[in-house]
Amino acid sequence: MSVEPVNKISLLAVLRTVVVVSLVSVLIWIVAEGESLSTERVEVVVRLVSDSSDTAMRPTADNGWTGRVVLELEGSTAEVSRLRELLRDPIGLNPGDPGVPVEPGQHTLDIADVLRQSEVFEGSGVSLSSVEPETADVLIDRVQWRQFEVAVNVPDLASASSPVADPRQVRVLVPSLVAGQISNLRSLTASLTSDQVAGLKVGERNVISNVPIDLPEALANHPFVRSTPDRVSVTVTLENREDSITLNNVPVQIRRPAFEAERWTVQVDPQDHLLQNVTVTGPSDLIEQIRNQQLTIFASVVLTLDDRDAGITQKEATFSDLPTPLSFSAPSTTVRLTIRPVDPAPAQ
Repeated sequence: MSVEPVNKISLLAVLRTVVVVSLVSVLIWIVAEGESLSTERVEVVVRLVSDSSDTAMRPTADNGWTGRVVLELEGSTAEVSRLRELLRDPIGLNPGDPGVPVEPGQHTLDIADVLRQSEVFEGSGVSLSSVEPETADVLIDRVQWRQFEVAVNVPDLASASSPVADPRQVRVLVPSLVAGQISNLRSLTASLTSDQVAGLKVGERNVISNVPIDLPEALANHPFVRSTPDRVSVTVTLENREDSITLNNVPVQIRRPAFEAERWTVQVDPQDHLLQNVTVTGPSDLIEQIRNQQLTIFASVVLTLDDRDAGITQKEATFSDLPTPLSFSAPSTTVRLTIRPVDPAPAQ
């Protein structure tokens, strides 16, 4: 009988045994490694959001919150590894989530407490030993859409007929904490700038695009507020374009009833013969006439018999007794004066 086949059979049996033992050993090592405790620091992104259409949450403006949080995890190597993979996606925190308030106002979130109650950590078998930063200051509020008419404001340097915004109404998301400050507000304003008015053609229909909506102070810088749309187009017909000029000196005239003029004299204080720094504003064509000295401006002091009888010593000067598209302003329009009766001529 040959011994060689028996030896081959024995060698194969030994090899099979060695392979099985090795595989079992590796599996035991893998299981042991997975069950061994592990500590690991992981950086995650935490987003303060709101999935509800009527509630909003944001970090307060001055707390330095970036959304990047460093977590220290403790647990079995396998559990920590599984959780680490899940934490590659940002974690969203909503008002009303476990540990997150829903009441309007400023709140301080305990990040560790909130995360421990989140779906990501619940049942993971991993402990959260530390969090950096530990807290986040947030503002939570209920919000509601309100509709406002849009009025158009054209600067004083232009006279326009019925400017119209398109669209004529806008929707604004208003937080409840500031709603009381604008309870009487029914319209918002789209204001044209002086530069925009300067580019308009007088007497023609002009359309200006992308004119921003002016929000009141209570809403302008609030993080929850937004307007839809936030810009409008304005259609306006410019009747005339206004201009202004400042005159260094404007002569002062004295006016009094002609039938009494010979019976009293008026002397004006020499320092008030001219009014200084008079600003004239009005249609650009009239201002151009003043600039070219085709139109002369005077200030008038109109005296009455009552002024004479009262012996007044000063009176305000005016620039026109009749309606005019021009307006006037000056640092001072007071004219000091002296009224004296005229001595009767001696009888012949």
